[in-house]
Amino acid sequence: MTSLWIFIALLLVLALAIVWRHFFKSKLFSGDQSNMRGETNKDLYHEHLQELHKDLEEGGIDEENFGYLKEELDRSLLIDMAATEKEQQAKDKKTSMFWPATVSVFIIAFSATLYAKLGHFDNLHMAQQAAPQGHPDTGSPGSTDRAKQMIARMKGLQDEVKNNPTNAQAWYELGQMLGSIGEYDSAYVAYGKVNEIEGTQSDILALQAQVKFYQNNEQINDEVQTLLDKSLAIDPSEPSSLMLIGMNHFLQNRFVEAGQTWQKILDANRGGDNTQALESAISQANARANMADHPPMPNNAQSTASTSAPVEQSPVIKGPSLSLNVSISDELIAQLNNGPDQTVFIYAIPAGGARMPLAAIRVSASDLPLSVTLDDSSAMRPEFALSSVETVNVLAVISFTGKPGVQKGDFKAEIQNVSVNHKEILNLSIDTVVQ
Repeated sequence: MTSLWIFIALLLVLALAIVWRHFFKSKLFSGDQSNMRGETNKDLYHEHLQELHKDLEEGGIDEENFGYLKEELDRSLLIDMAATEKEQQAKDKKTSMFWPATVSVFIIAFSATLYAKLGHFDNLHMAQQAAPQGHPDTGSPGSTDRAKQMIARMKGLQDEVKNNPTNAQAWYELGQMLGSIGEYDSAYVAYGKVNEIEGTQSDILALQAQVKFYQNNEQINDEVQTLLDKSLAIDPSEPSSLMLIGMNHFLQNRFVEAGQTWQKILDANRGGDNTQALESAISQANARANMADHPPMPNNAQSTASTSAPVEQSPVIKGPSLSLNVSISDELIAQLNNGPDQTVFIYAIPAGGARMPLAAIRVSASDLPLSVTLDDSSAMRPEFALSSVETVNVLAVISFTGKPGVQKGDFKAEIQNVSVNHKEILNLSIDTVVQ
């Protein structure tokens, strides 16, 4: 008889374990998976950064290209940070205990009633056969590739929201997956369902703004701005909204505003696991702002009507300096007149070495022709200045992206192997299309 009660107890425990398994698994999933995407992005970021360092050490890329590629890598990480914000909050959502508790009570009551009416030892074998023999997971991490797992997970979420349309967590996860594969309209609808179920939330509005931002070629239009305004009206420090606004400033070369917007997240203590990445992004924005604003144009550039006019120097300059007359060829002027004003970078880089600019000035194409002076005061960093080398290459580049560097389709002029002690004026006429 003792064995009978042991078997009955084991079967009850097994049945209750199956019922409660989903509840505890959901909680564990929330705790273990809420930051999975962010951790994966960070792992990939460090892996790619190591590859960049390796290419730089082996000479596969130069300092300038390393800098540009690292900025793009940082930007990609920052964009993905916004998508992890809701996942961090998801672990605080608790699965309701009502349904497993109710089912557990039913199982115990039903078992007791059934045994009281029909119970005898022979039914134990029948009960054991009827009990579930296991509840395997959907597969070990290596059993299927990531694509198949993603498809299976998405199908499961679609079935879940179809059968249980009030499951806000399933709608949220479905929105995350749809957004990650570029199904922005569907992701927008999925996030909207979360707001319908749980009430309008600032972080969900931010995610809706994010998918519309990507859909609009990473530009804020009226629809995106309206969503951001609603989000910040509910929570003025909502991190995802501020991240997106800062990113838009950065992409539009408003580096000061980008840094100030991201700083608001840190000031509000809302950076979370992304604090370090945010600090790096703010430093990048401040560095780009300093490059755009330093040195002041009145001290280093003077608009002239002639490309051969001498450069007037009011302050006494210590160290080497190069005087330049920069102009645009007539053929390119005709092309530029048909479009918006473009950004021009005038800088000197080490001859035959790394392409880190030793001196740089940023102006507009409409400012040309222009006489400028490159000296140690126009260095981007004190340790990398004209006085640190003997010869340089001098370039003037019309950048259609508004970013430093020379890219395919830009216009440029270049004079190579110029002594930093060169005293005569150098004439740069931008007339070459970068191939």
